[in-house]
Amino acid sequence: MAKNNRLYTETLDTLKKEILTGKYPFQTGLPSEEVLGKDLHVSRTTLRKVLNTLKEGGFIDSRKGSGWFVCNKNINRYIPIIIPKDSQNFRMTEIFEGAHDYFANIGFSSLLTLTEDNPKKETELINKLIGDGHKNFIIYPGSCKRNTLFYQKLLRKGCNCVFIDTLPNKITCDYVTSCNFLGGYIATKRLIDLGHKDIAFCSLPSLEETNTVRDRYDGYVSALEQNKLKLDPDTVFIKKDMTFEEFGDYVVENLSSTAVFASTDELAVILVKKFALSDKHPAIIGFDNTILSENFNFSSVNQNLYEIGRTAAELLHKRIVAPNKNYEHIFIPTTLFERGSLALAEDQ
Repeated sequence: MAKNNRLYTETLDTLKKEILTGKYPFQTGLPSEEVLGKDLHVSRTTLRKVLNTLKEGGFIDSRKGSGWFVCNKNINRYIPIIIPKDSQNFRMTEIFEGAHDYFANIGFSSLLTLTEDNPKKETELINKLIGDGHKNFIIYPGSCKRNTLFYQKLLRKGCNCVFIDTLPNKITCDYVTSCNFLGGYIATKRLIDLGHKDIAFCSLPSLEETNTVRDRYDGYVSALEQNKLKLDPDTVFIKKDMTFEEFGDYVVENLSSTAVFASTDELAVILVKKFALSDKHPAIIGFDNTILSENFNFSSVNQNLYEIGRTAAELLHKRIVAPNKNYEHIFIPTTLFERGSLALAEDQ
């Protein structure tokens, strides 16, 4: 009896995996029961039990006289991709496009869901999706990272979740992000190569608020250390209780450095505007390579957001197929996109 149960479970897992990985696409027929039984090395009785289980799960259906075929009743083939906002300033749609392209190749569909960066709205949206039968999610927490307890409940309920960009605190999970450390390092190193010895780091979110900004800062510090430059606390501008305008004025008033690495393009834009009205003209590099850096013509660290989305989809697919596999953290390389002119130190 135990052997029969094990054979049933193994056969069910095998056939389900073959359906989920696209071996048998939507609306295509499965091989005959005779062929399937031989391929899977199981009896007709065990195979019938497996096929009926898959039918109950919405993976397959049967037509009289036509055998079994893969159907699209399984709602979990529709993957919600939950992001904070859709804006050119943040390039969020590139994440969706990467995930969508991966899923399309394996017979899945993507659902774009916006939270407006509102933690309450995020929980309401996800709870509604769960009520509709969804259990697989790609989640970009944004400011919703405070929903840590909610995310823990999702995982305990058996939901498959891949988080992108922001890693929720104290959660063991699948996670994909840019290599923010590398981004901070290459931005700072480029300024050093231009002759700058006094480089400021500017961030409006505090280092404790988000792991991405902390990693960018650590890359900045590493570049200074490896080039034997001393980290001066007076060149680190980090605030969390100021508006962008207030922070820009604060930096302009107190900056003595010849160059600035800003943790985001949003912040870099404010600094570009403020310094244009002052007698200080530091070299500035931002982070994100958004339309803002293009419009204001400054260099910025580029995130491959399409690849982040594609990788998150691949990681979620692996989790669906093998729910008990080890969790993975994947870091997508960043590059420096140079535009305009980066001033040499002697030009300051």
